Amino acid sequence: MFFFGQIKVSEHIQPSAIAKQNDNALYFVDFWATWCKPCIHVSKYLESLQKQYSNNFYVLSLTKENPDLVKRFVLKHKTDLAIAIDYDGETFKNNSIRSLPHGVLYNADGEKLWEGHPADFKGHQIVGFLNRNKKQVSVNKMFKVQAYEKSVVVKDVGLKKDFEIIKLNAKENTGSLQVVKHLSYLDLKGSLQDILAYTMDSFKNQVNLSEELNKRYQMRFKFGSDAYSNKTETILKALRLKGKSTEVHGEALVFDIKTSTFWDTEQIDWGKDTQHFLIGDSEIQADNVTLNQITYQLANLLKTPIVLVNNDIDEHIHDWNVHYKYFDLMVSSLSDNYGIQVEKKMVNYPQYIITKKAPF
Repeated sequence: MFFFGQIKVSEHIQPSAIAKQNDNALYFVDFWATWCKPCIHVSKYLESLQKQYSNNFYVLSLTKENPDLVKRFVLKHKTDLAIAIDYDGETFKNNSIRSLPHGVLYNADGEKLWEGHPADFKGHQIVGFLNRNKKQVSVNKMFKVQAYEKSVVVKDVGLKKDFEIIKLNAKENTGSLQVVKHLSYLDLKGSLQDILAYTMDSFKNQVNLSEELNKRYQMRFKFGSDAYSNKTETILKALRLKGKSTEVHGEALVFDIKTSTFWDTEQIDWGKDTQHFLIGDSEIQADNVTLNQITYQLANLLKTPIVLVNNDIDEHIHDWNVHYKYFDLMVSSLSDNYGIQVEKKMVNYPQYIITKKAPF
């Protein structure tokens, strides 16, 4: 049993075009994927079932795939069922979904009434469950939408130079760092501290610069250029700044990687030219990113420096799915899945001091 809203979704792709009411006594969650051919046949069956029982019964098809991929799929395989995304896979995990297709029937209190292959769920069972379950709950209370921070891919408008920089005024304060991936260039917008932390794969508080220097900028780097390969050096040169690395002693997370068991790039596939990161309130997923890129995200989410030890500078790209909200769960997740031993302790870690170059 769960409290209302604990069936979590990250995005609704479409509502049901068949169900006739918002408050229902029975909710059927159809776990599926676009690559699962039997799921397509089951979807047709459930659509027929939803049409027969359009009152007090609601079917939601739930997948943990990229929403853009799902939207393209639905254009080719039209359905009138409700469709939603479980991007961090929490509902899949809570129901121990190991094979597809799979279905679970809930009542309004969140009790599981039936579970199994959706094709085995029959109309007469709906009648029986409705006779014994009168309480109703609305769709938006049954399914909690959990917000995610997504990097964005937009249409390419072209870049004339390998590197472009624009100083933003105070009215263009965009809060946290904005990262936009175009087809041919990377667009960063935020404070200089945030941008440098991003280019150095570092916790932002490890970048030390004066308030006078910490202006807001928009910077663009053409993919494949020297400017993109050497982003930090490009920025410092353009702003006539210099950087110095030193060490400070303090609390940090130590990632010990004696024997790595990193995933390959086949675990998550959000398609070509899509975002690399999906950040929820408890987990972070990543498609095709390096170890340094994932530690950068974790360090800034946890607001703690991360130090890598016994690491042979792995610059390969990998897929990742890491819990970060609860420390013990994060430790076990990183150890079991990737061979990373995590410990919080007092250590020396780098700090980067940014200052203005002396005038000629």
